[in-house]
Amino acid sequence: MGCNMGFVDAELFKVVFQNLKGQQLRSFLTLLGIVIGIAAIVALISLGEGLNASVQQEFESLGTNTIIVVPGGGFAGAFFTHLENDDVDTIESVRGIDFAAAIFMDSKQVKYGRETKTILILGVDPAKIINLGAVGFLKIGEGRLINSQDSFGVVIGNKLANETFDKPIMLKSSVELLDSNISIAKLRVIGIGETSSNSFGSFFNNAIIMNSKTLEDMSSTKLFPSRIIAEAVPGENIDEVKQRVEKALEKKHGEKDFQVMTTQQIGETAGNVVGIISLVLIGIAAISLLVGGIGIMNTMLMAVMERTREIGIMKAIGATNDKILAIFLLEAGLVGMVGGGIGLVFGIGISGLISLIATAAGFSLTASVSPTLIIGALAFSLIVGILSGIVPAMRAARLEPVEALRYE
Repeated sequence: MGCNMGFVDAELFKVVFQNLKGQQLRSFLTLLGIVIGIAAIVALISLGEGLNASVQQEFESLGTNTIIVVPGGGFAGAFFTHLENDDVDTIESVRGIDFAAAIFMDSKQVKYGRETKTILILGVDPAKIINLGAVGFLKIGEGRLINSQDSFGVVIGNKLANETFDKPIMLKSSVELLDSNISIAKLRVIGIGETSSNSFGSFFNNAIIMNSKTLEDMSSTKLFPSRIIAEAVPGENIDEVKQRVEKALEKKHGEKDFQVMTTQQIGETAGNVVGIISLVLIGIAAISLLVGGIGIMNTMLMAVMERTREIGIMKAIGATNDKILAIFLLEAGLVGMVGGGIGLVFGIGISGLISLIATAAGFSLTASVSPTLIIGALAFSLIVGILSGIVPAMRAARLEPVEALRYE
């Protein structure tokens, strides 16, 4: 059948716009499902990419030569095994290791002014504490680091100094350690740390850092290293050094009741976890997009029924099946595209707002909106619209002119 209507592409779009304008409420409700789906997907992808970048940046700040040793062969194993005090010497004897520093942990009641709170106490060998700063764990903001002469001189974390007690703890102030409300020691603040830039060093921000020997003397139970931080010699293959450390410790312990991790390995694992979580959330968000697609299909099917007589007239004066098909596919595609555009704007806005809230709360999270994400979101919404409109469009194109004209 020839086309005598003289339709051109511009006229097709004109017809489509007029049809959508004539059913504003229905078009709005149809758009809503697409808007919600695309907004959720864009927000989750941009936040996921930003979180992954933030995680990788944190581990990069530790340096590529850092090795971390923790007790236990797995998460549960850490509660039943422990590192030994002389494991530091074993690690430092491994070829390719520059230094190793043990970190001991305990918690004590700390009194400052009239307030008493339970605070994390970290014990570190004064000879090694400067090395922890070199790998991004502890850097001094005010005062100085502890040395071998400082039995009761301590460094405190930045957050402990400024946020834990009602009154900020100043340099040269004294805090009191209590045991069952009985004073066991007075500590003098000789240094205040900078806020740690990575999550592995974040526990330093709210802790008191003191001479490990003094902490062991004051503790009622025997303390073991909670972790050992080691640094490989620059230029060494970090994976080979890690394997040598594992072999040395396994030989000493008689079993592998510990974990040896490189910062690169930890970063990759964290990135994979973030990726899996993001994928699951995106899958959930895609359900709302599917609902939006079904909404488009339902709207278009209703439009075909309502405009059956109009389609009959168009066919009677020369409109081809392809032309009818194009009109309905364009309508569905336009609804998807417009919904995708609005959803994209909302998604970027939501991710930006969450990023601002996270930053204000002290978390390093910047939403990442790439050109690929923008183009992909718009293309995806267009495809959803067109796919949802295929069945109604084919139904409209197959209507017989005579039957359509008789439709009431």
